[in-house]
Amino acid sequence: MFNVVKAFGSIFSTQGYSTEEAVVDESIYPNQTGRVRFQGSWWPARCDRQITLTPGDTVYVIGVDSITLLVSLVPAD
Repeated sequence: MFNVVKAFGSIFSTQGYSTEEAVVDESIYPNQTGRVRFQGSWWPARCDRQITLTPGDTVYVIGVDSITLLVSLVPAD
């Protein structure tokens, strides 16, 4: 079975999230899931801000919810 914690262990530290970049592949609309290209694979992704992210936008992975990446336009502090 796929282990999300193990798969993302190198990305996320216990002190916060890294600034790993992903590229939007399918538009991400407010309160909806889109898709990003991250580390050579496509992943479902969501942004909790009320913005639309369009294909080609560079985003930062700031978290994980099940298999959905949580992304932001700015890196996590």
